[in-house]
Amino acid sequence: MMKRIDWIVSRLRLKQKLIVSYLIVTIIPMMVLGVYSYSQSSQLLRHQAEQSIERNMGTAVNSIAYKMDLYNNLIQLIVANRTIQNIMSTQNGESGDLSALANQLKEYLDPYFSMMLTSYHGIDKLTIYTESSIPEYGDYLRSAQGVSNQKWYTDAVSKFGIRWYYDESQQAVYAVCKFPETFNPGHHVLYVHMSIDSLFMDSVKLLSDYGVIISDADGASLFTNSRAVSEMPSAAQLRSKDGTVMMNETRMMAITQQIPNTNWRFHCYIPMHQVSGNPAPILYATFIVIGICSVIVLIIISLFANGMLRRIYQLNHWMKRVENGGLELNIHNSSKDEIGELIDRFGNMLYRVKELIQEVRRKELQRLQAQMNPHFLYNTLSSVNWKALQSRSYEISHIVTSLSKYYRTALNKGDNFIAVQSELDNVKSYLDIMHITHDARFDVIYDMDEEVQRFYTINMILQPLVENAIKHGVDRLTEERGRITISACFGEGTLQFAVRDNGPGMDEEQIRKITTFRTAGYGLKNVQERIELFFGTGYGLTVHSDAKEGTTMTITIPQIENGLALV
Repeated sequence: MMKRIDWIVSRLRLKQKLIVSYLIVTIIPMMVLGVYSYSQSSQLLRHQAEQSIERNMGTAVNSIAYKMDLYNNLIQLIVANRTIQNIMSTQNGESGDLSALANQLKEYLDPYFSMMLTSYHGIDKLTIYTESSIPEYGDYLRSAQGVSNQKWYTDAVSKFGIRWYYDESQQAVYAVCKFPETFNPGHHVLYVHMSIDSLFMDSVKLLSDYGVIISDADGASLFTNSRAVSEMPSAAQLRSKDGTVMMNETRMMAITQQIPNTNWRFHCYIPMHQVSGNPAPILYATFIVIGICSVIVLIIISLFANGMLRRIYQLNHWMKRVENGGLELNIHNSSKDEIGELIDRFGNMLYRVKELIQEVRRKELQRLQAQMNPHFLYNTLSSVNWKALQSRSYEISHIVTSLSKYYRTALNKGDNFIAVQSELDNVKSYLDIMHITHDARFDVIYDMDEEVQRFYTINMILQPLVENAIKHGVDRLTEERGRITISACFGEGTLQFAVRDNGPGMDEEQIRKITTFRTAGYGLKNVQERIELFFGTGYGLTVHSDAKEGTTMTITIPQIENGLALV
């Protein structure tokens, strides 16, 4: 896998690598920040939802507690009522006045309980269960004999105080309280029965969207609203602390609060997706922010990459030009960063390379110049000596004069560059000597454009061509007289020198040998190498030979009017 990634990365352009790397470096932190923001926002929404539910639960529980306090006050008011206590203390037959008891029940107890039932909404039954012998009076006064075995009754008579109970069969709630025994011998218990809706429903409406269960301390369910899940929690779950439970394959959050002054517990069950709220807008906003930031970063990266890579592309362009031989570049740079330093170093390197090339050219020219063999001088001097010994004629003086002129122009005071006029004078001096030493067996024709004489060239490039024309051309003629034609003319931005003879010509093998092999003297190969070293590969020597027309050797060099430009 890593090799595959390396293979892909290695084939990306530098700009693509920069953009990809910067995007990775910037998008990853933005993604982490977005995930973190989303997580924190979700937790905040959940926390706010929990607080809201707990506040509503607190309001509902307080509402229930408030109603129970009202009912407790009612019960205490009845139990503490002196008239009712006197009625309960009446013993049948003690006074013998049953009519008085009946009047009390009818004129006081009946309207008093009726008023209480009317005033306190939700109470549907008020009953006093007594163990005395007073007669029963409707639902308001009943004998305790029928309920003496009930748990609530035994609990009530065992200790003074108000106790609340849940009647599952009737889906109702009732409260009981024993009358004080100070003035009422025997047991008398007040029983208050009320509908469960009147006690719980108004409070549960605050949490109508959730499941609500009210249980006792043992985990028995007392009340369930219509939104409660069908799968009732177990008693252990109802006794457990707050947390999450699975109900109907749905994860629910369970929140429990104790109802004050009772052993009842108020449970609320909320689906987790409702607690967490709807984080979709936050998620969308997060992605939008990340997208906008990515676009902005991409634009900034592109501008930065283009600004940086523009100079790299320019440097690459300069390198390609140098690779193709364009050393005459003007490298200029104004930046001081690492790329600017690289450009400066490339410019310094190019300047140094040009200096080294010039140095190599100078040394090579000196080396090639040093290869000139003085055999011509020795042969000429021998001829001069021979002529002097033979006839002491004026020709000797002419030869010596021509020889002196020849070497004066050839050596050129140590300079490698010479005016075209001086180079032509050098060739004429050489031909004067050759004409005498060869008994005037050939003629020389000069076809010169006078304008070429003001230009410059490197020295000693025509003499080897004339020497070759004599040696391989006119010296090989047997019947006709030799003829050498020297011409100079203009080309397209060039100067062309041609040396033509009317000799028998040369085949391709001979041409190859004289142009590619070094000779003992200052040969044609030397001329070609000097021209190429100084002027480049576009200039130099060409040879054309024909058996009928002889051989023509042409030299092409650029037009240079100032000799200082050649240095």
